[in-house]
Amino acid sequence: VALTFDATFFGRGYGLLAYRALGRNIYWQEIDSEKIDYIRQGLKHLQEKGWQFSSFTIDGRRGVLQLLEELFPGTPIQMCLFHQKATIRRYTTVKPKTDCGKAIKELMAGMKDMTEISFFERLKALKETYQHFLKERNPNRQFMHRTLRSAMRSLTTNLPYLYTWKRYPDLAIPNTT
Repeated sequence: VALTFDATFFGRGYGLLAYRALGRNIYWQEIDSEKIDYIRQGLKHLQEKGWQFSSFTIDGRRGVLQLLEELFPGTPIQMCLFHQKATIRRYTTVKPKTDCGKAIKELMAGMKDMTEISFFERLKALKETYQHFLKERNPNRQFMHRTLRSAMRSLTTNLPYLYTWKRYPDLAIPNTT
């Protein structure tokens, strides 16, 4: 099955980690934080129950990607497009003031409808256009546009996992959690 999992919190220190496949929740566990160990335990439980995974759709939590590649080498992994867009929105803000921020926001707005190649080419063009702007430093030698640099780094790092759902159409991989 194409497995999707994500955590939802109902206050500080109490949440659920839900695992979904076939349009329904197949397992959930109460959690106090979104630790990698909890995800590992949940995946182990599902395997013990006989579930086999054709793909994973994840929220981009640090460490999850490495865990899945370690436990299930070669299994396609899709980064949740909603979570990626939310990450970029946090870095660029809802109403970016710089041309670079506006260009990144525009790129993200059309992301779902683009092919992987066209998204990569537009991202590459953005990097080239704003390379000097993103390298600007203040008098203390710190980068001036750290959040925009982080947005670009996030997109570059996650690019191999943003279009998995289009690369494997026969697996019916969800593109969001």
